Amino acid sequence: MAKSILQKLYDGEIYPSENICVDTPEYHKIKNALADEKERFIKKLSDNNRDLFKSIEELYDELPEIYCYTGFAHGFKLAVSLMAESLNGTANLTQNGDETPDK
Repeated sequence: MAKSILQKLYDGEIYPSENICVDTPEYHKIKNALADEKERFIKKLSDNNRDLFKSIEELYDELPEIYCYTGFAHGFKLAVSLMAESLNGTANLTQNGDETPDK
C-alpha cells in the first residue's frame, strides 16, 4: 500500500525546502553574472576586506531561507484555510496569515 503524503512527511521522506528548484535560463544567466561580478570584486579586496565581505555574505545568505519558509508557511495556511472554508464555511485568513473567526 502506498504511503500517504502525511505519512511520507512524518517519516522524513518529503523535504519541501530541498525540492524547490529554480531552473530557468533567466535564473542561470543572472546567477552566473552575479558569480562573475562577485569574483571580480573579491579579487580587488584586501585580505581584511575579503573576510568582512564573506561575513556579510553569510548573513545575507540567511535571508532567502527565512523568506522562503515564510512564503511556504503562508501558502500552506492559505491552502488549509481555503479547504476548511470550502468544507464548512468557517475559516478566514487575515492579511498576516492568521485565522479569524467569521462574524
